[in-house]
Amino acid sequence: MENSQNQEAEDSPYLCFQRTPSLRRKWRKRYGGLDGNKLLEPNKDPDMKDDGGMTDRIQQRSGENQVDSAPRPAPRCLIQNQVQTAVQSPVQRPISLVSPGPAVTSSNGCLKPPLPQAVVQPEDRGPPPPQPWFPPQQNPSRRRAAADVLFDSFASDGRINVNQFFEAIWSSGLHRSDPRLRECFFHLRKLQDAEGSVDRNTFHRCVTGFVSLILKALQGRFVIPDFSTFTEETQKLFSRCRQLSSVQEKENMDSTKWGVSICTVDGQRLSLGDWAGSLVLGEVSWPLVYGVAVDLLGSDLVHRYVGMEGYSGYDSPFTLTKTGIPHSPLTETGAIVTTSLLQLLLSLQLAGRLSAEEEEKFDSVLNVIRRLCNKEHVSLNCSSFQSSRKSSVRLQALSFYLQEKKCFPEKADITAALDLMLQCSSTEITCESGAAMAASLANGGLCPLSGDQVLSPAATRNMLSMMQVAGMKDYSTTFHYKTSVPAVSSSHGSLLAVVPGVLGLMAFSPELDACGNPWRAVHFCQELISTFQLHSFDIRTPFRQILAYRQWKAESEGYQIMNVLLAAFKGDVQALRRYFLSGVDVNAVDYDGRSALHVAAAEGHTEVIRFLLENAGANGALQDRWGSSPLQEARRNNREAAVRLLQGAV
Repeated sequence: MENSQNQEAEDSPYLCFQRTPSLRRKWRKRYGGLDGNKLLEPNKDPDMKDDGGMTDRIQQRSGENQVDSAPRPAPRCLIQNQVQTAVQSPVQRPISLVSPGPAVTSSNGCLKPPLPQAVVQPEDRGPPPPQPWFPPQQNPSRRRAAADVLFDSFASDGRINVNQFFEAIWSSGLHRSDPRLRECFFHLRKLQDAEGSVDRNTFHRCVTGFVSLILKALQGRFVIPDFSTFTEETQKLFSRCRQLSSVQEKENMDSTKWGVSICTVDGQRLSLGDWAGSLVLGEVSWPLVYGVAVDLLGSDLVHRYVGMEGYSGYDSPFTLTKTGIPHSPLTETGAIVTTSLLQLLLSLQLAGRLSAEEEEKFDSVLNVIRRLCNKEHVSLNCSSFQSSRKSSVRLQALSFYLQEKKCFPEKADITAALDLMLQCSSTEITCESGAAMAASLANGGLCPLSGDQVLSPAATRNMLSMMQVAGMKDYSTTFHYKTSVPAVSSSHGSLLAVVPGVLGLMAFSPELDACGNPWRAVHFCQELISTFQLHSFDIRTPFRQILAYRQWKAESEGYQIMNVLLAAFKGDVQALRRYFLSGVDVNAVDYDGRSALHVAAAEGHTEVIRFLLENAGANGALQDRWGSSPLQEARRNNREAAVRLLQGAV
């Protein structure tokens, strides 16, 4: 018996990860309890059959991994292979760069990075590229049941007020222009009657396809559950930072501009101050170019040409590492070399020849930035580009120095690389679109507003790592010590910061400090991280959805009852609706037998009483240990309005 089990374990490497239907039932029986996700739980795991075995997709993945372990073909020159492939076929196929060749030694004795080596066709690449993310498809009957519960929590006399419904959704932090709810909002507005309400059937037609996101918002399961408190504290912090001033700011009126925009990984948004004004990316574009290059070429190949050291202010920018490469992709020399790699690859992919149109290359990079920003305000500032191009003597001198040290890849067009670098630096965005881009980086390269996987998680991780060690120039180490979050700033006054898994922000303040960073934006980021305990080494982080939701699910039954009674005592209808949608029994009683309806009747909260009776289905005939009903409680405390409501229900 034991031998057969061991043999099965050897034959199926995924056996230890299987969850059979019996184990699922045991898990639900033991931990099911209070779980709002049950309303939308899929029927079965997408990678499991009904009998608990693996699907063909997992077996196919296992076979692909075995094929990937086969030896690679012999290396050949990348440039020659790409040019030959372009001549043979006008359609470019994806490439994969594999094992590096030996390092070569330059005439000055320094180790130089080897040139890109081999090209492997897609069938030999191993793991397939990441596919675009799509929200999980739920069973239509489950979606309709969830929509029924959602309708009942808002309905009055068989109809639901559209304004009240959407105000509850917007209070969770979602923006009115959120593309995920735009269609639902449009149809409900279009089909509402003169009083602004719809019936159950119309509500089902408009909401069923979006019920998962709406329930997540109303149940308080976003990464920042209490977004109203977050907004209040952030506004106070923003006002305190606005009051800060310096001598140079008094002399320059334009430096009084101050704007901040925040976007979480769930799409919650907050914009304050001068957030709508256009700003140029500048040095903020350097980590984006690096991320695109890593996504296309791989980090191993990119870091043969640029280092990964922390930022350090050297006496002269004309310095290299001991191996003869730039110190970091976020320095001027490193940005030039990284852009040359990307420019060379885009030339090969777009036209199959080294003379590809420069506009097409920039459009490829601009498309990535637009997708990261959810296709919001992103464009090229032509005047800024022409101005920087005329005054690019410094960059040209650095490029000549790098060319002398043989830091560029073979057949790289240095002039085209400088133009592409200046075009990326002259890209124009707003604080709001920049915050969406930062949220995409915080979400592993996946835009939370569109569900588009723009960059791979590995490339995003490398990009954030470089931002953490070199994004804030000479202040990078101190900023990392105080906040522990990746950030990058530009000499134009913009600062992009990312709290992985939580949020991203873009701040704009033209005045710079001695390190070349916008000091007001730096101070705001440090205070924000400290106020909401977003530092990586903070033990308790109340606004993280994972910790908050796990604590909420693990609460004892008595603690849940006290939460409901406390919400009824305070008259908090929104909190009661959240508990009701999450599966809490509104008829639950404490040790004195008092329910939420007893407490609301004693306090005279008519809105709570109306919600409990009409929407939540509370039992008005319940009696406590002294034999008192909610109606008797209202009469004892002289709550006439509550008495009339309870008498109508009886």
